Amino acid sequence: MSIHSLDPVFHPRSVAVVGVSSNPNSTGMGSFYASLLESGFAERGGLYPVNPKVDEINGVPCFPTLMDTPDPVDHVISQVPARFVPELVDQCIAKKVRSIHFFTAGFSETGDQDMAVVEQQMIEKLRLAGIRAIGPNCMGLYVPSSKLAFMGGFPMESGNVFLLSQSGANAGEVVRDLTNRGVRFSKVVSYGNGADLRAHDFLDYAAQDEESKVVAAYIEGVQDGRKFFEALQRCARVKPVIVLKGGRTQSGSQAAHSHTGSLAGSIEVFDAVCRQTGALRAETMDELQDLIVAVSTNVRQVNGRGVALFAGGGGGFAVLSADAIDREGLTVPRMPQSAVDQMREYVPVAGSSVNNPIDAFPPSEYLDEMLRLIATAEGMDMVFMSPMIDRSRWQQPNSPDKDDSKDGENTRETVVNEIARQMKRLQDDTGTPVIGVIRGGGMARMMGIDSDDFLVSTYRQGIGSFSSVSRAARTVTQLLQWRENRQGLPDLS
Repeated sequence: MSIHSLDPVFHPRSVAVVGVSSNPNSTGMGSFYASLLESGFAERGGLYPVNPKVDEINGVPCFPTLMDTPDPVDHVISQVPARFVPELVDQCIAKKVRSIHFFTAGFSETGDQDMAVVEQQMIEKLRLAGIRAIGPNCMGLYVPSSKLAFMGGFPMESGNVFLLSQSGANAGEVVRDLTNRGVRFSKVVSYGNGADLRAHDFLDYAAQDEESKVVAAYIEGVQDGRKFFEALQRCARVKPVIVLKGGRTQSGSQAAHSHTGSLAGSIEVFDAVCRQTGALRAETMDELQDLIVAVSTNVRQVNGRGVALFAGGGGGFAVLSADAIDREGLTVPRMPQSAVDQMREYVPVAGSSVNNPIDAFPPSEYLDEMLRLIATAEGMDMVFMSPMIDRSRWQQPNSPDKDDSKDGENTRETVVNEIARQMKRLQDDTGTPVIGVIRGGGMARMMGIDSDDFLVSTYRQGIGSFSSVSRAARTVTQLLQWRENRQGLPDLS
């Protein structure tokens, strides 16, 4: 099997952090050395801090220059001020490193023509030496399998989502938010100015990376239009690709240019590119995250627009949810009379509705039967399930009457896990996709549900869940439209 030319960039044997802070407790943006220690890279390979002002950091030798570090050094992270970077580039060439990540800012994105020329000259020297560069002005790499992380607190469990972002802060936000929904990443790249490696290079890699099954990107501007189009086309042909375009408006375009030096371009052209290549375009950060969840779970299996809504949270919620579903382009069909009659055998008429939306909570011994009726009823292409927990089924973790034995625990978390497994069984038994909807804030707590627990538990079962009915319905509609736009391309459902 051929190895992609960028593979060594994602799997370095050793890393030197040049310009590391002399404060051993430094945290926050740019604390690469601390993040790599936390991620466990030092146990996997060589990790070398470089700072001529200190001899050691927390008992670890600190080297005065890159040239003083042990050989080999595969990857260099530059934290030095811009004026020192040309000298560092010369050292990287002499050291025969494979790649360099410029966290350092102050080049073409500033609009200073002299610094843009310096950036160009550095990249030309690196290319001639066979060294690839990420940035300048970016956060670089997060690769769990290689124990690389550009921020603290990132999980080291590998997943299947490849994220490409011109913005380091946006990349960090997506990782942290989706980690709380159960998503795990194969690789994350923040590439900033893209002076050397650009969006098309990383899309080309993602298309061939067996670890990455879903590809997402935040892009402000494209430097090489034709190469970007062709790489996006190749990638979107074989994997779901979701793109969030920054700089859609005049104000956003100006902000993008000052951020990464990117010319944002026409959103109409970008829309056309996504349609022609078969990529999904997100409008907002929330949409990007929801679509990542959708294409990496069972939501991809939805084939129609009919929603059976199991509301479980009051008539008003059911009414507003039905409005939201219709508004987003799906439907809430009437439940067939035969199914209504069967459910009425164990659901009282007063205070409940089984006509769809289903605002009823039957005795627990009938719940599975009721859910199967809902999922298999004619016209129901999916089930939106908003669960409610019977408080008698769980005990507070610190309550005095809690069973100390592990087998006897019935905490809030274990009950949420039971619900997630129940949703998975329902889908497996009926063939109807089941999609979770969690009510936020105080209502979720009142109903005995921790929203993060629910989102993670369902994701681990392959069930897509969302923080509102509107977001769930909008996401499904976008996937159905995406499938229509992909006519003639391989089916990725």
